[in-house]
Amino acid sequence: MPEWHKIPDEELIALAQKGNREAFEEIYNRYGEAIYRYLYGHISHAQDAEDMTADVFMNLWRTLGQYREKDRVPFYVYLYRIARNRLVDYFRQQKGRQGETDTPDIGEISSAPRPPSVMVAGMDIADLHHYLLKLPPDYRTVLVLRFLNDLSYEETAQVMGKSYAAVRVLQHRALAALRALMERGEG
Repeated sequence: MPEWHKIPDEELIALAQKGNREAFEEIYNRYGEAIYRYLYGHISHAQDAEDMTADVFMNLWRTLGQYREKDRVPFYVYLYRIARNRLVDYFRQQKGRQGETDTPDIGEISSAPRPPSVMVAGMDIADLHHYLLKLPPDYRTVLVLRFLNDLSYEETAQVMGKSYAAVRVLQHRALAALRALMERGEG
């Protein structure tokens, strides 16, 4: 039995493309939490984020055979794009339930209850999440990818479809906006 955690992503993807469920499970183990954090960083309902994470990986299982790194983007970018598309679908469904037909902005805030409290750097994670939801979508995305998912500037730029410099500026502005919200106590 292979030690899955030692196998590079490229090999896991190739095995999963051939139908190897254990390889796909390892892909989930590597990326599932990051995708959940990304999704949860845009909505305020933990159960919806969990369900959407499952949807993302079911979609990945169905479409993995189409993925070719040499022809396309790095795997993690492909996966985040699936997650972003799932967010767009989620907000369309939310609008539909409210009887509206316009496609909502990915930054819309759900009024669902906040998750249980966890402390991060002395701050309640639920409070931090509440502040993040008040930021514009690009600000929220850059902070989630950079600090919660620990992506580099280059990786974040690829996921967001922006330049390295644009991500640095966006991060600076996002941190300033977050700091201002927190100082004003707008949570």
